[in-house]
Amino acid sequence: MTVQNPLTEKDFQQLVYDGLEMNGYIKRGNFEFDAKRAMDPGMLMAFIEDTQPETFEKLWNLFDGDIEEGIFNRVATDIGRRGLIRVLWDGVDFDGVATLDLVYPKPSAVFDPNAVRLFEENDLSVMQEVWHKEDERIDLVIFLNGLAIFTIELKCNSAGTSWDYREAIRQYKEDRDCTTRLLDSKAGALAHFAVDLNEVYVCTELRGKESSFLPFNKGYNEGGDAHATGPGNPPNPRGPRSAYLWEEVLTKDSVFNLIYDFIYMATKRNKQGKKIGETRIFPRYQQLRAVQKVVDDISHNATARNYLIEHSAGSGKTNTIAWLSHKLAATYLPGTDSPLFDKVVIVTDRRVVDKQLQDTVLDTAKESAIVCVMDKGKTSADLGRALHKSYRIIVTTMQKFLHLEPGTFEGEGSHFAVLIDEAHGSTSGKTMQAVNSTLAEGIEEDSSLDELSAFVANDIARSGKQPNVTLIGFTATPTGKTLQQFGQTDASGQKVAFDLYSMKQAIEERFILDVTSNYVTYDSYCRVVKAIDDDPELESKAAKRQLARLISVAPGTIEGNLSVMVDHFASTVAMTLGGKAKAMVVTAGREEAVRYYLAYEGMRRAHMQTMGSYRALVAFTGSVSVDGTDYTEVGINGFAEEKLPDYFDTDDYRILFVADKYQTGFDQNLLAAMYVDKRLSGITCVQTLSRLNRICPPYEKRTFVLDFRNSYDDVRKSFAPYYEDTLLTEPLAIDDVRETERRLLGYGILDLDDVEEFNTLLAKAHRTNSEKGRMWALLDTAATLVRAMEEDEADEVRRVIRNFIKQYGFLLQAAPFVNKNMHMEYNFCVSLIREIDSGHGGGNDFNIADKVSLEDFTVEKSGEHVGVPLEPEPEVHIPKGTGTGLAEDQYEKLSRIIEEWNARFGLTLDPVVHAGSLVSLLDTLRADPKVQQSARVNTARDFRNTVDDRAEDALVKDYDQDNEWYGFLLNNEEARRQLVHAFVDDVYRSLHGAGDNSPQE
Repeated sequence: MTVQNPLTEKDFQQLVYDGLEMNGYIKRGNFEFDAKRAMDPGMLMAFIEDTQPETFEKLWNLFDGDIEEGIFNRVATDIGRRGLIRVLWDGVDFDGVATLDLVYPKPSAVFDPNAVRLFEENDLSVMQEVWHKEDERIDLVIFLNGLAIFTIELKCNSAGTSWDYREAIRQYKEDRDCTTRLLDSKAGALAHFAVDLNEVYVCTELRGKESSFLPFNKGYNEGGDAHATGPGNPPNPRGPRSAYLWEEVLTKDSVFNLIYDFIYMATKRNKQGKKIGETRIFPRYQQLRAVQKVVDDISHNATARNYLIEHSAGSGKTNTIAWLSHKLAATYLPGTDSPLFDKVVIVTDRRVVDKQLQDTVLDTAKESAIVCVMDKGKTSADLGRALHKSYRIIVTTMQKFLHLEPGTFEGEGSHFAVLIDEAHGSTSGKTMQAVNSTLAEGIEEDSSLDELSAFVANDIARSGKQPNVTLIGFTATPTGKTLQQFGQTDASGQKVAFDLYSMKQAIEERFILDVTSNYVTYDSYCRVVKAIDDDPELESKAAKRQLARLISVAPGTIEGNLSVMVDHFASTVAMTLGGKAKAMVVTAGREEAVRYYLAYEGMRRAHMQTMGSYRALVAFTGSVSVDGTDYTEVGINGFAEEKLPDYFDTDDYRILFVADKYQTGFDQNLLAAMYVDKRLSGITCVQTLSRLNRICPPYEKRTFVLDFRNSYDDVRKSFAPYYEDTLLTEPLAIDDVRETERRLLGYGILDLDDVEEFNTLLAKAHRTNSEKGRMWALLDTAATLVRAMEEDEADEVRRVIRNFIKQYGFLLQAAPFVNKNMHMEYNFCVSLIREIDSGHGGGNDFNIADKVSLEDFTVEKSGEHVGVPLEPEPEVHIPKGTGTGLAEDQYEKLSRIIEEWNARFGLTLDPVVHAGSLVSLLDTLRADPKVQQSARVNTARDFRNTVDDRAEDALVKDYDQDNEWYGFLLNNEEARRQLVHAFVDDVYRSLHGAGDNSPQE
């Protein structure tokens, strides 16, 4: 007996068709469709007659009674000329006689009952089996007031045909005539959906086989975590996984949200900035979700909280920021006629506002006059004026807030939404404090407070989270501080992002590429020949530091590495991407960048037949002297610095040598290879390598990384926290700051009366010369006590003061609390540290260059890693932890040591920055065969001697990973021994159990 399949494609289509009806859609027969105009004339005419009787009468007179054909033809003509989306926004003008509105938007506020009534008059309808030309039909077409706005092709995975959404996409690309009115890229439907039971894909402009369909899926985590981190959609106990499309996305409110707040025409410009065309932009699901989630939550909580949007590279972050800014600018307090925000401010920590960001914010604006961009040439004063004008959205750099007067908006009752691009950057220091203090509305004056208490209270109030300001941070790589300042606390007490679109999902949905999936590492070697065999100076620490530097810039090193790079580029990379692929060479510094460039140009001139077309550019800041000649980026390239991205985008240039430039925020789709000759770790590693991750349609791009400095395992560790979701389990707490304060007060250098007097003078708006002199005297009293201490104790005091300033300053922003005395101590210490932070230690004039020669340079492949999937390690820390592989107690130990060195030697080492270098140093020691052998046969006490002997070699080997720190350690035996002895037991314990017969202490 044959059992008929009860779940066919026809059944699926009927399910969607009925589901739309349940959401208020009107079902219409396909015979009502006018294929020539892509409209349902009956629905359009009914809408006009019901909503605009006076206009209808004018048009009746204009067309002498032949009104239907007159209206239909004029509407169709206008749509063909201006595009469907603009006609929906603006209506159709009839020669100045009348303007016909084709849609009525949803009013943002409730003060206009007539606007609410007109919105309710809009009708959504649906037809199935729509013939858009004689021999082609579309499964479902959705109409708004009779105008076709969306098409849907359905495939049923259970129908027995093995077809899924990919077959629907193939049909759109190959079997559907995209020149018909319904499918036309300008006048036709706004978006086309390919849908099966599990997934949804969308395309905004059909161009035959060149059509681009993008995932429009929610994301799914099989582990059941709150945030989806993979592709696809979660199970739906009530129906297909794709049901959210017709149950949520295509509801009336959501459709109008799409039309008025998301879909827009992006301007395409040539390199001269001239408009050369437009392309329609439709949101991806995570963009739609993030914007709506934030708006809904802010509407409920007002400005009570901050938000973190953790969206991967390739997520369309710029569009999300632009959409959210306009949505917030048009959001009203629930049940009122008052805007939720007086201003929406978009800030970036770059030197100038990114051109793509400002163009997108302007393109998405219905009225460009509401937007003010603080672009190149604008000053802090310009920002101050703009903040007080009628602009609704302001785009600026964060640094411009540094020069604005605090309390500018006190007493005005103004409310601000601040959207921060790349929130992992300068958001926990003085720039963020400047943003807060500028926009603060002030506090209600307490008449019972004296002048000093009022000053401190206002200072605290302006420094932290402002009740009139909502901060919304965007980043793909949140640090621990980012999560504490912007994140939400989940049910388990961890700090997490408010909305997540993970690197994993972006990679698996093919929006970006996994840059670690084709990774080759190389090691470089040379032989050091001494001019005098027994020269004792060559065994000094300074000599070893200089030797490591000398090797890194030696012609043999650079030419050996460059030979591998060029051979690989010419043979493997250059002909990909239609013969247009480009490469970036990441160098350790300006001198290296110039030497690489000069060596490459010499090589290119010698092989013009094969390399002549592969011209190169160089990018670095300032001027650098190489072999007696001064070089600048502009001097080498021959054009202005800001023109480099445009020149590199042409076919004339294929290779870019960089030194600390274009390693973040630089998008070049043709960049397919990266050659790394610089130590990278953490966020810097992720951001640098991510310059390769952009896809390059229509080509199937493959990335190549050749790394001459970093191990593959270290690179994978850098990516691990950001592959899925990122978590902070132990935020900095008030008790941590109180403990640091207790230690500070224990030294007896802060006289509380002096601290109070200093703050009393600081509180004055205008100070006389004698008052300024008194402030210096108060600081000098404390500084004299520090200088009179034994050196070790004085160093410790400096370290504790810095730690107190750093911890209190951050926590004041992230979790503000009121403690008058602590805040006065903070103000005093900020000035005191400048008085006692004089330089310590010194340089070394010894020059090794004429005492050694380097010979026999070789470069060998050390590893090749293809197709190895990334593994998530989501937890990050703030300075009480590391996020770089150290346990918390190890990090605390390192922090104490580094802070002591900073104070003692006048350094500015940061344990957050150098923790990763300590991990590498310990790993290098563990991998040393002599260290391993010693651990197997010696006691811990004897093992320490071995590590002392081998530490110098380990530092020289890894010198270029962290020149500043390793150079200091090579040049200071006391500090090196202190560090090694602090962690030698950890190395011993990790190796001691490796052998079966390890001796005991």
